[in-house]
Amino acid sequence: MLSTPLFRTVLAERLSRIRGVRADPPDVVVCAGTVAAVSLLARALRATGHTAIGVEDPCWIRLRPSVEAAGLRLVPLPVDDRGRVVSALADQPDVRAVLTTPAHQFPTGVVMSPDRRTELLDFARARAGVIVEDDYDAEFRYDRRPVGTLQAMAPDLVAYVGSTSKILSPALRLGWLVVPEHLATAIAELRPSVDLGVSVLEQLAMAQLMRTGTLDRHLRSTRARYGRRLETLVAAVREHLPSVRIGGIAAGLHVVARLPPGCPEDEVVAEAAAQGIKVLGISQYAVGPRSPAPALVLGYASLGERAIREGVAELATIEQVHRPPG
Repeated sequence: MLSTPLFRTVLAERLSRIRGVRADPPDVVVCAGTVAAVSLLARALRATGHTAIGVEDPCWIRLRPSVEAAGLRLVPLPVDDRGRVVSALADQPDVRAVLTTPAHQFPTGVVMSPDRRTELLDFARARAGVIVEDDYDAEFRYDRRPVGTLQAMAPDLVAYVGSTSKILSPALRLGWLVVPEHLATAIAELRPSVDLGVSVLEQLAMAQLMRTGTLDRHLRSTRARYGRRLETLVAAVREHLPSVRIGGIAAGLHVVARLPPGCPEDEVVAEAAAQGIKVLGISQYAVGPRSPAPALVLGYASLGERAIREGVAELATIEQVHRPPG
């Protein structure tokens, strides 16, 4: 069995209540996580005539192999402080599909502005295209309620993807997607080629967490805990790394620390790793040939506040060694 009616029913209700997603239970396709969902969508797009897909640059690199394996060409599109630069699609007439993280772009952390959202929907409508919306950590917003989904604005244009990887654990391998009606047949036909189903036991357990309110209580608790860790991280960076600028919004499970111009990102990352501090450089998420300005991607969800402070202090020592003079 690929999915249980109970899980689809409870999930559809929760997606509508929490994220405004417009879907009936039969519209929900249960998958083994986000990568499986995007892989299935990419194959469906290829089967329905798409040859390329626009992706944010930088973006989460784990999705790229699945998209390329489906036969779609990746077209990198820049991201600025208002989200994806939609106007860049004007020079890409063969692109009719895009993959985006509008609520909290990964890894830059920006939220797509209202005008960009409208512009992106207009693009998809004009080209009879599809927007793949990855809503990967939208429930972790600390300063206000998260912005609504693109799918709620245009369910005929948007394929919505979500999973338990951030709200519970990536080890659970449980995800879902809601697709526009014109892709439903292709999705149903291609589904057996992606996986043979998701554990019914895990679906029933997740449905129980949702219907009893246990998941909502868990998220309220984790939001408070992660919010404190974020505050600790920002305060430590301001104290120990005054030349570094924190980018993004008060959301998610990571921040982007912009290094001073000319600071060698790769050397800072390598030396931090040698000291037992795991940070990633933003250039590792680049899609196109141009590397973004040097920055570090700092995760904080799995660290205690003391460990965060100590790690930033050690990172400051490394950054000072590599900081350009002047």
